[in-house]
Amino acid sequence: MAVESWSIAKVLPYAANAKLHPEPQIEQIIASIGQFGFVNPILVDAKGVVVAGHGRLQAAARMGLKKVPVIKLGHLSEDQAKALRIADNSIAASAGAAWDPDMLEAELASLRAVKFELEPLGLDKIELPELDDLPTVPPPKPTRNKTTIFLSVKNDVAEKARKVVVVALNKAGIEHNL
Repeated sequence: MAVESWSIAKVLPYAANAKLHPEPQIEQIIASIGQFGFVNPILVDAKGVVVAGHGRLQAAARMGLKKVPVIKLGHLSEDQAKALRIADNSIAASAGAAWDPDMLEAELASLRAVKFELEPLGLDKIELPELDDLPTVPPPKPTRNKTTIFLSVKNDVAEKARKVVVVALNKAGIEHNL
């Protein structure tokens, strides 16, 4: 399978698409494409009809893009394409909020430390209400000697801060006694 660049007019939405893409989701997709580029191609069948990527197509149109990345799945029968349209969205939805909270906290803390814009990540306060309370923990500076890290936090976030630091240190392979 090869990624091709197609005129947006050549990509045909599936008329019976059952997956809804509310405005906030389209805005998140636009923000994601703006931040990272169009890194997830639209999947189309042999006739150029979207199998997966209706939201990306809508976002691209709203952004005024003339071309979009496409992968043509010419090997699928019409029934297989129909089933994949449902499976692609159903499988993603069944994951729910399947996050490792400690790892997610550590990753978000390291992104905040470098002032990375988190809005394009698509995380919302309903799904992850405690994220507003996360401390910003800068990544440890690499040294050849022992590094000492001091944390100054409020009592109500001390344990969360400790977990974030522990996960970050473990992930970086740094010995600690926290």
